[in-house]
Amino acid sequence: MSKNLEVALVTGAARGIGKATVERFLQEGLRVVATDIVPEIEFWNSRDAIPLFHDVSKAESWASILRDVKSRFGRLDILVNNAGIGTLPDVEEEDDAGWMEMLDINAKSIWLGIKSVIPLMRSNKSGSIVNVSSIFGVSGGFGKSAAYHASKGAVSAVTRNAAIRYASENIRINAVSPGFVKVAREEETIERAGDKMSQDILFRTPMKRWAEPSEIASAINFLAGKDATYITGVELFVDGGWMAT
Repeated sequence: MSKNLEVALVTGAARGIGKATVERFLQEGLRVVATDIVPEIEFWNSRDAIPLFHDVSKAESWASILRDVKSRFGRLDILVNNAGIGTLPDVEEEDDAGWMEMLDINAKSIWLGIKSVIPLMRSNKSGSIVNVSSIFGVSGGFGKSAAYHASKGAVSAVTRNAAIRYASENIRINAVSPGFVKVAREEETIERAGDKMSQDILFRTPMKRWAEPSEIASAINFLAGKDATYITGVELFVDGGWMAT
């Protein structure tokens, strides 16, 4: 395998958008490090990606992952900050523990990821980071999931901030903000909220359907790759028209 083959790191890679992104990158011929905190990450042992345990909310876990990447490849070209969680409590229902957990996993992890990979990307004089945010980072949604909205708003903001900081070093930083996606986590959350939310989602989505994970992975692949070399600081909505209404 060529020493110059690009290397990508994808977090939250065991399922959903992360899994679809790993599959897309493998199709594109990249070498992929697939990380997650759940046991299902072992799925990748026979699928040409390197599976590693990763707690994205912990600096020491990021340090361990980057030591491994540097030892194996000596480079990192792409980071996809995808790992995240979602909950339903509104402003009054949320508590300190739920708020902090959401911010740690969904927002602090983005900062840690960018901070951790920059030195290796800088040594290669290039890099591309794609953060997975959400339409709920910039819209009020249904008035629920207050901590989730706050966490994704932080993702969108730090994407723009970091894009400006590292543009002169040829390190591009963008965000993909999905609408509602057919993944287990989202479907379970909506199921707990009841049929009305499911109906409202389709009513408020002009395309009248949920996205497939592969459709989000395609947008990530575009922003990460060579067809987007003059794009940085962008938030790309992949939402079936939600943000256009």
